[in-house]
Amino acid sequence: MTRNVFGIIFFVASGFFVYIVNLLSFIDFPDVGSGKFLIMAFFCIPLVISHSIGLGLYRGNNWKISTGITFFVGALVNLFIVIVILLMASSPELAEITDTSSLSMFSDYSSGVTTMAICFISGITLYIFGKSNKIEAS
Repeated sequence: MTRNVFGIIFFVASGFFVYIVNLLSFIDFPDVGSGKFLIMAFFCIPLVISHSIGLGLYRGNNWKISTGITFFVGALVNLFIVIVILLMASSPELAEITDTSSLSMFSDYSSGVTTMAICFISGITLYIFGKSNKIEAS
């Protein structure tokens, strides 16, 4: 029982890193250039470590379902935050109250949408294949 709880905690941590990697893909780092992908890769290291620990601790019999849910939920949280940031950037009332110039860094939509779509599609695909393998094994 406690192994499952700690496994789920590590899955939540890996979902957080999925969200961070997706959010970083939307940010345009003008000084970094192609180093942006190195920054994203750096945040993939704790993602893989925490997800591996979660898979090792969780007593579920199908890694595809757990990984699919983690990727899908991480991308879904990212989608929510992206919508919030876009709404904040387009709000004239907020621009009168605070300085919204820092939101201009949030402008690399091509890599952001691509990364988010990859996470959504891989999450759904892994979940579906995991469910079909579970049904076949029964």
